[in-house]
Amino acid sequence: MERRLSNALGILTIISIVLYSLFFSLARKEFLQLFTTYTILFVAFIGLCYVAQQVTRQNLEIAPAILGKWFYKMPLIGALFLIGLILRLVLLQNTPHLSQDFLRFIWDGHQLLNGYNPYLHLPDEVITTGASHIPNAAFLHANMGELSSSNYTNYPPLNQLFFAVASWLGGDSILASVLWMRIFLILADIGVFIYGIKLLKLLGKPLWLIALYYLNPFVIVELTGNLHWEGMMAFFLLLAIYYLLVYKKWQSVLFMGYGILLKLLPVMVLPLLVRKLRFKKAILYYIAVAAVVLMGFTPFISQDLIDKYGASVGLWFGNFEFNGSVYFLVRYVGYEVTGYNIIQTAGKILPLITVLIILILSFKRKNEQPEILLSSIVFAFFTYLLFSTTVHPWYLTIPLLFSVFTRYRFMVIWSFTVFLSYDAYSNVYFEENHLFIAVQYMVVLLVFGWEIFVNNSSTVFKTD
Repeated sequence: MERRLSNALGILTIISIVLYSLFFSLARKEFLQLFTTYTILFVAFIGLCYVAQQVTRQNLEIAPAILGKWFYKMPLIGALFLIGLILRLVLLQNTPHLSQDFLRFIWDGHQLLNGYNPYLHLPDEVITTGASHIPNAAFLHANMGELSSSNYTNYPPLNQLFFAVASWLGGDSILASVLWMRIFLILADIGVFIYGIKLLKLLGKPLWLIALYYLNPFVIVELTGNLHWEGMMAFFLLLAIYYLLVYKKWQSVLFMGYGILLKLLPVMVLPLLVRKLRFKKAILYYIAVAAVVLMGFTPFISQDLIDKYGASVGLWFGNFEFNGSVYFLVRYVGYEVTGYNIIQTAGKILPLITVLIILILSFKRKNEQPEILLSSIVFAFFTYLLFSTTVHPWYLTIPLLFSVFTRYRFMVIWSFTVFLSYDAYSNVYFEENHLFIAVQYMVVLLVFGWEIFVNNSSTVFKTD
């Protein structure tokens, strides 16, 4: 048994290496080939997790000699870490092809390096001046996409700092800048692995569970491959929650502030901490986090920043739509009743519903208990995604990570089905396939419902 499991671990790793190389050789429009490859990768990932689970249950030593003598008799956690690192290094020099966001990252980075406030200048305006301070400006502008070039940046200051550092280290080379961004994101994943293990130990859970995030093809493709910074946000938020649970509140404050300064979404976690901290201490915690965030924005602060940054963030709720669920149903009803797209109205009402549900999670659930707090984070982000007008695949990162520390696995299922949304890029007009969207959400909601209402034998979901 030990030998078979060891060989299975090695074989599945080699298969995954080959498949990741194949995956990033395919064009975004080749959806069928991409989805087929992603599906096989996901099957291999499930296989790796199964082997890890069996090794843990039977208390075996593993010896994946097929990977070389260096791996022989390696502890399970060490093997999982090394496998995940190898799979990421396979992609080290690949240029992202499922998303062109990285081109805007490089653009913003050079803007900041040259003393320009990235929040105040549209790429469409800058390019008309020649943009001589931005290497490869014409290429970056032409390929970042009209949606990006015609809108003000919405990436917070700490994200901008990472862009600037990567652009400085990369110099005039787009590929070198990509390489440095990828290194930063791989380091973030390593941090998630390390602190994920610490948190699993704290909760008394099997350590192999970190593989549900660390080896997940969704994480490797979207974060390492496509350079989405939700991975860095996930690392900071994980640190914030870990330090909170081990009663190191000032460290928690610092990393919570960093998470918000990288992406604004960790703000949703703050109300969930009221019962854990108690009201007075929660207020002090919020004030301290606000101070960290304010210091991060201080170098950029101006009335122009408030107007333009606020307008840019607002676009995601009132103008853009992609891969929505509840919103698409609301939009359909709106068309039937009014004859036009009601996104402007829905984009104001749906976030209010999200806020209401998060407040209910904050005050009705027993968030003093670590696992209930962690599941509340999952449910809060899940609610946000269900009621959003725009759900890009990488938005799933936070709830996927925190689901690892709970008994719920519906986010792992969603990390597979969300790939169906990429079908929209297989046609010239980027039209979404509503059947695929329906399948994606129906599968996830069925698993979610089963876990909550049928298989909920623990007290995790109980409220006062």
